[in-house]
Amino acid sequence: MLFHESDGSTRVYHCLSGSLRLVVSGAHGRELLLGIVLPGEVFGELAAIDHGGRTTAAVAVHDTCVAELDGDVYLAGVRSNPHLAAVAMVALAEQLRAANRRICDGETERLPVRAARLLLDLTTRYASRADAATCSIPITQTDLAEWLGASREATARVLSELRCLGTITTARSLITVIDAQKLASLATG
Repeated sequence: MLFHESDGSTRVYHCLSGSLRLVVSGAHGRELLLGIVLPGEVFGELAAIDHGGRTTAAVAVHDTCVAELDGDVYLAGVRSNPHLAAVAMVALAEQLRAANRRICDGETERLPVRAARLLLDLTTRYASRADAATCSIPITQTDLAEWLGASREATARVLSELRCLGTITTARSLITVIDAQKLASLATG
C-alpha cells in the first residue's frame, strides 16, 4: 500500500517499474478499480494541486519501484514551468475524459461493449511498452470486473464470449488481445 484513500499526503509519484492499482472503497467494502499505473506514468498530482487528500488508494500489484516528489516542489515546478504545467493539464484532462467516458458507458452501454473498450484502452497502453502483434495485459478477471463495475461472474461470461470470437486468450492473471481489429469492431456497440 503506497497510500490510502483520503490520506492527506501531497506527494507526487513516478512509477519506475512494476505497476499499481488505483482503487476506491465502494458500498459494503467492495473495491472499485479506477486505474492501473504503469512504468513511466506519474500519479498523485491531484492531491498536490489542491491539497484535498487522496481520491484513491494506490496498491502495488507486485514488486514496484516509484520515485516520489514533495507536492509543494511539484506545484512550484508547475507554476514556474509552462511545459510542465501543460503536461500536468493534459494528464488531468485525460483522466477526466476517461472518468466521464466510464460513467457514460456504465449508464448506456452493455457490458460486452464496455469490456471491449477497456481492453482496447489497455492494449494501447501496454502495446506502447512492447513490440508484438499481440498484446498481453497482466490483469485478473476480478480486477477487470472491478474496473467495469460488474460482477466477476458477468465479466467471466463476457471474456468467454470474447475468447469464442477469437479476439482474446486468457490465462491466470493475463488477458492477451490477439485480434485488436475485431475487438475494436465490438467496442463500437
